[in-house]
Amino acid sequence: MSALEREVIEKFHQLDKAAQKRVRELIAQETDSEDQAAASAFDYDAWWAEVETLQADIRARIGDTGTIGSLSLLDELREEAS
Repeated sequence: MSALEREVIEKFHQLDKAAQKRVRELIAQETDSEDQAAASAFDYDAWWAEVETLQADIRARIGDTGTIGSLSLLDELREEAS
């Protein structure tokens, strides 16, 4: 245990019960928000897997040597939206 941790614990014990409760609640809120932030972080692996799936679908439709331009994609989107 570091000196800072010991000092925090000593200071915590010097607080009255109501103040200790407030500090515990604040710490719980802080750690919960950190856990939520970590859980909602961008999942790069899932995103990349989706990109690879889309690429495989495009390759299956146009072949490995075929290319597709942005204008063709735009035309295709317009036709599907109609």
